[in-house]
Amino acid sequence: MIAEYLSELTARLEDQLGDRLVAAWVVGSSALGDFDELRSDVDVQAVSSTRLSRPELERLAGALSHESLPCPARGLEFVLYAQEDLTDPNGPAFSLNLNTGPRMDHHAGYDPEAEPRFWFTLDVSIASQQSRRLAGRPAEAVLPPLPRELVIEAAKEALEFWREYDRGQAILSACRAWAWAVEGRWLSKGEAAAWATARLGDPAPVAKALARRADPEAPEPTAGEFAAVIAQAAR
Repeated sequence: MIAEYLSELTARLEDQLGDRLVAAWVVGSSALGDFDELRSDVDVQAVSSTRLSRPELERLAGALSHESLPCPARGLEFVLYAQEDLTDPNGPAFSLNLNTGPRMDHHAGYDPEAEPRFWFTLDVSIASQQSRRLAGRPAEAVLPPLPRELVIEAAKEALEFWREYDRGQAILSACRAWAWAVEGRWLSKGEAAAWATARLGDPAPVAKALARRADPEAPEPTAGEFAAVIAQAAR
């Protein structure tokens, strides 16, 4: 079902953008080998050769929305970048940020200044290493290398977000950022958890974070457990 969905999504991208579509690829858990149909999103990025007008972006959002193209997973997270906006000094600036799906609040964003930029910095950094091509050129040939300092700052901002929202997710994000900082490569959250477990004196907080990821009703790691993992990652 996911393959058929992505095939139709790609066809609609090509129909809407025509020869302005530079490339499109799958990112996130689908590309990192950690996809779970019950909890994972379908994450897709695309790049256009020029900026699209607002009406064009709205038509694209409509063509990819769940009402028009039912998503068989939790939802679709789709981001379109104009090629010239990938090198914004504050981090990649999107043209369209679309969240849509049966278990996801619908959101269509057109203003990159109105949304936290760190998500897009991290997603582009990850995609440059780990993606699955849908159309056009591969991600590593299209996406510019991002400054290490920019990615580190984005990782810190993501941890602050997750700290307030879900300490389990925060721990897994910390493991992944830690592994990237040391190894220079992005791992899936499951792989990063295993990587960090081998380096922690007390792996219990990571085990608890993984259990909560599998079952949202499982106990959340305590503030102290979160702090212990973050301190190790920071060092």
